[in-house]
Amino acid sequence: MNVTVIQRFFVANILTAVYSGLVAIVIFLGSLIHQLKNIGKQKPKFDPPASLTDPKYGVHKYIKANNVKLHYVESGNPSKPLMLFVHGFPEFWYTWRHQILEFNKDYCCVALDMRGYGDSEKPEGVSSYKLDILVEDLRDFVQKLGRNKCILVSHDRGGIVASKFRDTHPEYVDGLIMLASITRESWHGEIWGNLKQHFLSWYTLFFRVPKLPEWGLQMRDLGIFDVMLKHGDKNADKDTIDCYKYTFSKPGSFTPPVNYYRAIFSLSCPEKYIDNNVPMLVANAEKDIALSPNLLNRMKEEYKYIETMLVEDTLHFLQEQKPEKVNKIMRKFLAKHKL
Repeated sequence: MNVTVIQRFFVANILTAVYSGLVAIVIFLGSLIHQLKNIGKQKPKFDPPASLTDPKYGVHKYIKANNVKLHYVESGNPSKPLMLFVHGFPEFWYTWRHQILEFNKDYCCVALDMRGYGDSEKPEGVSSYKLDILVEDLRDFVQKLGRNKCILVSHDRGGIVASKFRDTHPEYVDGLIMLASITRESWHGEIWGNLKQHFLSWYTLFFRVPKLPEWGLQMRDLGIFDVMLKHGDKNADKDTIDCYKYTFSKPGSFTPPVNYYRAIFSLSCPEKYIDNNVPMLVANAEKDIALSPNLLNRMKEEYKYIETMLVEDTLHFLQEQKPEKVNKIMRKFLAKHKL
């Protein structure tokens, strides 16, 4: 190992221990307060909301791709171009419902539950969630649909997989839209080269420890979704929150998503430069508390053909928070490139 890698090894492990200790205290106190507040109250039961099976969003289907059974929702005319939606953390196909309703008249919209999420199969072990395996999931999935081309739309960590798919299999991709997202290389460069992004990504170090992250995500009756889906709005859509809580209330639902982080963490990552001419748009959120604006500059150094923008007055889950604005941005990009 070179000097830089050795330094990062010690820094990463020290910070992992510090963050884990602090979060453990927060989890303990939070759980204690929650239990005291709910003494005598029955623990909530998460029943499946009707929205999850609403036919307006499409038909629920399964395909075995790359030896894993994957669940997806399909909507639109199968003869139309394939628009494949790839979610991030902690999400599932339902995060794309607004985009499905907007684009299913012009495209065959397919919203996937990535392996380990939702109703897709959940292989055990961190190694099952390595980036190359996730990319192969997408390639085989597209083939199993009987397609050889798609328009990829991704969010958050889904963008890491989608951009790698574009890099390695450009012949399958007509265009790529990444929302509040990153590439593996840009994220790696920023967490080790930009102190602001390093602290914004503190949780990626915390996620390295076993068990504790999963416990933290489950605490307060899955209260993470009350926070995540409010988007700064006290009158958040309860039905949407219920959909997420039901999906992630199933046993073992958080370990595979956290394993995505465990599998991709590294102390070194080679730089890259991609010059294939597949149209690519990265639209990040202006008020994102997880991704610094400089990530866009990093990505512009990686790709010859790339368009970037900061979407005003949006938070990280912008496809949920401001669907009309996101849909317009997507429409403009698709029209520009005649997709």
